[in-house]
Amino acid sequence: MSSNLPAWRLLAEPWLTLTRALTVWGLERRLRKSPAGMCYVPDACSLLYVAASALPYHTSGYTTRTHEVVRALQQIGVRVRPMTRPGYPWDRRDRLAETENEQTWVGDVLYTHVRQPANNRPVLHYALQGASIVMQAALEHRAAAIHAASNHVNALPALLAARRLGIPFQYEMRGLWELTRVSRTPGYEGSQAYRQGLQLEGMVARHADRVFVISEQLGRYIQEKWGVARDRIFLLPNCVDPERFPQSSAQEVEPDSVGYAGSLIGYEGLDTLVDAMSLLKRSGRRVVLNLIGDGEARAQLEAQVSRLGLNEEVRFLGKLAPDVAQAQLRRSALVCIPRKPYEVCAIVPPIKLAEALALGKPVVLADLPVLRDEMGDDPAGWFFRPGDAQDLAHVLAGALRDGGRHRSIGERGRRYVVACRSWRDFVGKLLPMAQEGQ
Repeated sequence: MSSNLPAWRLLAEPWLTLTRALTVWGLERRLRKSPAGMCYVPDACSLLYVAASALPYHTSGYTTRTHEVVRALQQIGVRVRPMTRPGYPWDRRDRLAETENEQTWVGDVLYTHVRQPANNRPVLHYALQGASIVMQAALEHRAAAIHAASNHVNALPALLAARRLGIPFQYEMRGLWELTRVSRTPGYEGSQAYRQGLQLEGMVARHADRVFVISEQLGRYIQEKWGVARDRIFLLPNCVDPERFPQSSAQEVEPDSVGYAGSLIGYEGLDTLVDAMSLLKRSGRRVVLNLIGDGEARAQLEAQVSRLGLNEEVRFLGKLAPDVAQAQLRRSALVCIPRKPYEVCAIVPPIKLAEALALGKPVVLADLPVLRDEMGDDPAGWFFRPGDAQDLAHVLAGALRDGGRHRSIGERGRRYVVACRSWRDFVGKLLPMAQEGQ
């Protein structure tokens, strides 16, 4: 054990190791029990969809994806009941809205919420108590399958409920929270929380009847790390509803402008982008950067912008309503996604890439495996070396000089998304298969 660990960690490690082992043992013991026989006649077109968070209480790529998947299921005739994990949103202090209701309409989607148990107890206790809540919802809905999205805290109650009811369980892996946290929290990698989280993610994936992964890279990861069988892994990538992302017109584009819409957090690489903006300015090229969104790195980025004398070139627009954010992004000549070379960034793609392509925006991307995969065989944009501000400045300068081709490049990207990344097409091909008793 590293002597660099703080004293409290050194004292706590044996206890944390024991509780991790007991948690895993307790869950495996219950999951190894013979599945119950199906105790009701399910509706073959019904699905219980369990998500960790949802609109309007949180606005993120996760909640956007949840909403679009549910809408797509509704459009193809699936009787889907979306519910959030037990305790949500009341147990999240960072919720954007208050509610006393246990149902919330968001557009044409009705979300169900249950106050207890709150996610403020050990994961084993939460999973066992939450399973009864999810099981009751599945019974009421006559669900033919239970589908849960990341992460394991959300999925374990759903998995246990499905096993008690004797119906299929499928897991939608959108990423790995532990790898994300490594990129944001020094010293987290190797901790007991890190180890337990990945161990439980592997457990859920191995026990699922089907695993839907956000990328081929993540699919390979769970095969190699946890031995998940290839024939149970299916791709459900980030997609769009093309009708909700009309292509921008040339007239509304601000020349020499770069846009970014998303969270302002460290692994997104926005400090690299700001450094590249400084290099462009020093070379005599004035470029405007519009940053749409908010997050823990905003104060650091604002200080960096001020230090580099870029207050006129970099605009912090804050968190905007989705339609306002889209309108703002449409005015950018290019969209940049400058993610850093962390492991999570190499296997988990952001939904904002598919959305930018749907708008017909040429993109400048960090050259990471998953982003290469997401762009298809004929990329509608340019790549730069991750974390390299000088290379990013060089690529941005070249891309902006190539303005005459922006329209055709953007149209190519939109054609790709419409043909290969439509929610309705992917959900129609993949999710209903779980209701065939497989």
